[in-house]
Amino acid sequence: MAKLAGFDFYLLSAFPRGDRTAFTENRLISNWPQSLVGFYEAADLFYCSRLVTAMKRTIVPVFCKEGSFAGSAANQENRRLSTLFQMHGLKNTFAFALHDADLKQYIFAFSGGCPMPTQEQAMALLYGCMELLDKVSHSGSVEDGPLETLTRREIECLRRWLIP
Repeated sequence: MAKLAGFDFYLLSAFPRGDRTAFTENRLISNWPQSLVGFYEAADLFYCSRLVTAMKRTIVPVFCKEGSFAGSAANQENRRLSTLFQMHGLKNTFAFALHDADLKQYIFAFSGGCPMPTQEQAMALLYGCMELLDKVSHSGSVEDGPLETLTRREIECLRRWLIP
């Protein structure tokens, strides 16, 4: 699907939440180079990346040029991370968030050197991902437990006040 849209790389991940912010615990499938995955996990910027921040503010797909997976701070680590992504070919990123029938939210991100897709290409990619997510979520097992879990801050507060 990514290749048909002109992108070289893809990422499907769970949308980061308070109790699950790390990249590797949210990443479901991608074709990113393993060295890039390891470096990005160590940087711990996925939950606060420009891309995730942009997707929290809109329901329409977003297109980010250079530095979409870096944090919003203008520091040396973010510049180094942006350079590393570009060296691996992840220059521009087209992404959107979708949720399955159980209301679990996911991020679909497509990266490469190509420009922003046309509206027709974007609609085809979005619909294709909707169909894929629908098929995958129906074939997956239903998990027991709450749909939402506590954030790190909520857990910290509970520990502080409940455990003497």
